[in-house]
Amino acid sequence: MTIIGTLDLRSWDAGCMKTLGAEIAQYVVDGETRAIFVVDIPEIQSGLDNLSDKIPCFFDTPEDVYQEFVLPCFVFKRNDMTPAFDRRSWYGWVARAPAKGATKIVLPDGRVGYDRYDNQWRATPFDISYDCVIYARRQQESTLMLMYALRHFIPPWFIFKVVDSIGDVREYDAGDMSISNTSELADIADRTVGWTIAFTVRGEIDLHDIRDYPAMTDPQVAYEKFKPESQEV
Repeated sequence: MTIIGTLDLRSWDAGCMKTLGAEIAQYVVDGETRAIFVVDIPEIQSGLDNLSDKIPCFFDTPEDVYQEFVLPCFVFKRNDMTPAFDRRSWYGWVARAPAKGATKIVLPDGRVGYDRYDNQWRATPFDISYDCVIYARRQQESTLMLMYALRHFIPPWFIFKVVDSIGDVREYDAGDMSISNTSELADIADRTVGWTIAFTVRGEIDLHDIRDYPAMTDPQVAYEKFKPESQEV
């Protein structure tokens, strides 16, 4: 397992939940235990006893089996992705670390290296746009949920948190936010009160595989080739 952290598209989708402050909870559907993201807003009782009255968070459109959980809930939708090389002044190798199973080499002067290294090409910059959609039964619920979201997505720009492949938390800019009312009130029997918070993350995605390159394996040869210059006058 390499120690170089990378980011893929799934990392950014999961970052929406992390930035919102959602945590994973366990619940049972048809006798099967499943995991779901939830947030706790003390003023709102979701009515979901198996989630301790917390509010579920979904990504994109929930499947039919989840429909009973839709009101109230948060739903994230990924929209456009645009390469953003205007934010990257150079493009090349960015990370280097000992490869898995590499042998440590100690030179006569005490310097330490390895016989093989993993090298990671610099990630490709993307602007990734998301919608955070709030669905609720009543106006009061939707207002409380909107206020909760805005405390995490603070306009005009906020910190978007994403976890890379080795578990490190990274922080990126997100913003140019817009907030719109998306309530559907025409049908009294099936009305929905909601909001959509739209924003763009200044992110990056690792599109190149990590490459394993050999290094010099003979300590004496390495020392002779790279030994420090003499300090004698």
